[in-house]
Amino acid sequence: MSNANMSTTTTTVMLSTTALPTLNSSSQVEILTPALSSEEFDNLTYDDNQYDIYTHPTLAEYYNNLTPFITLCIFVAILILMLNISIFFTTLAKLKQRLRKPLLGPSIALVSLYPLISLAALLTLLLPKLWFSCHTVMHLSFTVGAIFFYQLCGHFIGSETSFIKETAGMAVPIRTPPCCCCCMCLPGVTPTRGRFVILRCMVYQMAFVQGSIMFVLNGIFYNDMTLFNDVQSYFLPFIISSIILGAWGLNITVRVVNNLHTDYSTMKKMFALQLILLLCKMQYLMLDKQLDRLILGDDYPMNHIIYKQTIINTLILVEMVLVSLFAQNAYKTPVQVDEN
Repeated sequence: MSNANMSTTTTTVMLSTTALPTLNSSSQVEILTPALSSEEFDNLTYDDNQYDIYTHPTLAEYYNNLTPFITLCIFVAILILMLNISIFFTTLAKLKQRLRKPLLGPSIALVSLYPLISLAALLTLLLPKLWFSCHTVMHLSFTVGAIFFYQLCGHFIGSETSFIKETAGMAVPIRTPPCCCCCMCLPGVTPTRGRFVILRCMVYQMAFVQGSIMFVLNGIFYNDMTLFNDVQSYFLPFIISSIILGAWGLNITVRVVNNLHTDYSTMKKMFALQLILLLCKMQYLMLDKQLDRLILGDDYPMNHIIYKQTIINTLILVEMVLVSLFAQNAYKTPVQVDEN
């Protein structure tokens, strides 16, 4: 009985073995996976789809797949930057003829912001992965320029003590943009030493607050993109409130200068500085949202994000030429101001 059972078992194993398909070393096995449903496809996350429309290519992929449109924009951007630099040197020569120290230094610093922004815009086209750092340079240009503008206005009025005596208690209006609507009930204030300190802090805090926030955001952006998308909205109230407070302080400073010197074009100088904020921050954000409604570019690597940034930064380059010419006109006055 045992031999019969063993024989039956052996026969069964041999039959089952011969029933299996024979695989050669050259055979290929296909593993079939179930297809994704439409809902599962729509719910793919950023990590599931590595090369999507918002992914920046590497530098080698970018330059190996340049399209005629991107190449043309880079060429035009280089020419525009050279034009902006030539306008800067022309303005610099005129400032040296018209101004003496201490007005010369802050004036040169202010007009140099426009070619600096143009350079940052060009670097965004040449090195697209560094776009957030270049955008940070544009963002902080306004805050740094605000400090130089306040220093320039301080030289216009002289010392704070002499200004207080010279104006003889003349009130300065504080119902100015961007807080003109919410401060309609506030009367003008008489300048004092303490109020000048408050005014100075309103302007100077922008560089500290904005610089700290952008430094943190840059660190998060280049280390954890998912975390950046989650936390960036929490910084917006601090960014907006700091800019509003600083811009309010600058507009009050312009009113202080206009009490003595209405012919120094401080309002035009202030507007030339504010154009940096309007064009490089507010316009940047608006175009970024609007262009997302269109599908630009091709597949990875020359995808939507590359074309979108190219269009925005080329536009900023053109606008900085116009702003540089406007600033050149704004800094025509005063002429040959004494050092004292």
